[in-house]
Amino acid sequence: MAPHSPGTDQIDTLLWIGFLAAAIIVVAINVALLYAVRRFRAERGAEPRQIEGGRGLQLRVGAALTAFAAVIFVVSVIFTGKAQETPSTGSAGLTAAASAEQLEADGEALRIQATGQQWLWRYDYPNGAFSYYKLVVPVDTAVELELVTTDVIHTWDVPSLSGKRDAVPGKIHRVTFKAEEEGLYEGSSATLSGQAYAAMRTAVEAVSPERYVDFTEQTKNDIETAQERVVSLIEEGNVP
Repeated sequence: MAPHSPGTDQIDTLLWIGFLAAAIIVVAINVALLYAVRRFRAERGAEPRQIEGGRGLQLRVGAALTAFAAVIFVVSVIFTGKAQETPSTGSAGLTAAASAEQLEADGEALRIQATGQQWLWRYDYPNGAFSYYKLVVPVDTAVELELVTTDVIHTWDVPSLSGKRDAVPGKIHRVTFKAEEEGLYEGSSATLSGQAYAAMRTAVEAVSPERYVDFTEQTKNDIETAQERVVSLIEEGNVP
């Protein structure tokens, strides 16, 4: 996972911490087993004898394991807390001056609704525009997604920008991220939501604030034009 949003680098670090801790435990156990086999293999077939450790050995081993577990716990708590911090919009991000209607009142978070349905994502932007599959966001801007669903549980998962978050029927869950660089970030299905769940992918394209504003305005105009055309065809009786 290549982190491109505040918090994802801490998640990446936590994954490596867990991997290294597990590796250390596995190596220590196997080294101890190999040592015991090599030391006592000459007595194979002989009557087993009672083996006693040195004075205080159990206490030293127990203390070492306790200290190791405590260090892992403290480091995990620290990095988890940092990963949960809400990012804020940077100086190069979308500002209230650029598009007042796109931002929340505090000028910090761009709120977009993400609706999961079998089997695609729909994104509704603040100005009334919407898109399917691909979410377009301005770079260096805090984006708050409101996750909802029209049917079953879906999981929004774009590892480079944030951790996994579920869209649950009847509830609104939120996930906040900030794309630090322009580019296309791929997401995949992470929850079994039906036969075609594997095809339920998504993508987030981070663009400049100016391109974002142009995209949402153009998309809104295209949708309104298409809707007006449909209404006109209906009124003319050209739609069966």
